[in-house]
Amino acid sequence: MANSDEITLHRATAADLADVVELNRVENDDDRMTTGYLDWWYFNNPFNSFSFFLSRIGGRACGMCSSNDAQFEINGRPWKAGFIQKVLTSNEVRGKGLFGKLYVKTDTDFLERGGDCFLAFPNAVAKPIYLAKYSYSHGIYPDLTLLFTNPLHIAAGSQYEVVAKLDPAFFQTPTFQFENAMKKDEKFLNWRYLTFKSEHYKYVTLAIKKSGKLIGYAFLKKIQKKGLPVFVLMDVAFHQQADLAHLIKQARVYAAKQVSVGLLYMGNPLIDEATKGVARKVWRNQFDFLVKGKNQDETDELAKVTFNFFFGDLDFV
Repeated sequence: MANSDEITLHRATAADLADVVELNRVENDDDRMTTGYLDWWYFNNPFNSFSFFLSRIGGRACGMCSSNDAQFEINGRPWKAGFIQKVLTSNEVRGKGLFGKLYVKTDTDFLERGGDCFLAFPNAVAKPIYLAKYSYSHGIYPDLTLLFTNPLHIAAGSQYEVVAKLDPAFFQTPTFQFENAMKKDEKFLNWRYLTFKSEHYKYVTLAIKKSGKLIGYAFLKKIQKKGLPVFVLMDVAFHQQADLAHLIKQARVYAAKQVSVGLLYMGNPLIDEATKGVARKVWRNQFDFLVKGKNQDETDELAKVTFNFFFGDLDFV
């Protein structure tokens, strides 16, 4: 067993990615993570703002902590939010305090780079540690809603096109901004859904039209939920709130034509309103969600916010 003073900690670079992949394969049995994914998710992120630290012992990777940053609008104000995404130590060094050292290094680095708050969807191991040691509080957990497909849509006409690129002219006008949500633009959406492909990260981009005019985009991913095919609503982009109902309907039409049972989205009051009357199933408390501001007052404020998340905001979908 190694001594803790033999452990080094440094900022990860692209040269470390193969070792990060191996660490996750051995400790998490994670075969979805690749060097290509890590390079895309961190080093080619359009926000160009992240914290990523790696520990080594005897030259081997033995721990990591990472957060990716995003711009949010929360309670009408801009916030730079850090998503804590992975804190992992190898069995070889557990009990040596490395988890805490990695987390604190990442936390401090984010704040030094002008960060405002942390948002986290932790696993069962990390959640009690964040709450007990690092001043996080429970946020308002987002619901999950499955809109069931309509069998009649299988034979219905459609007003969408599956596309491989976005129309720059559409984004010359700023797109609709949900309250208490991540701010996204053409550059982000193109990066998130159209620049990286793998067996796990495979998305469908629908260009939605109304009366022949492009009115928005829906970004989808096909998954299996309880053994049944479901399309996840990863993101949307549109200009007018009045077009949201049409956009979601066309995404449901696409899902029906792919013989899927429904369209799954994270809790969003505007989508709820736009889909009134559609048969659905709602799950509560499916994701643990924690928040932390720069002080207790900010943490308390964040804990009362109903965020409008999309699945595309998360690193594991």
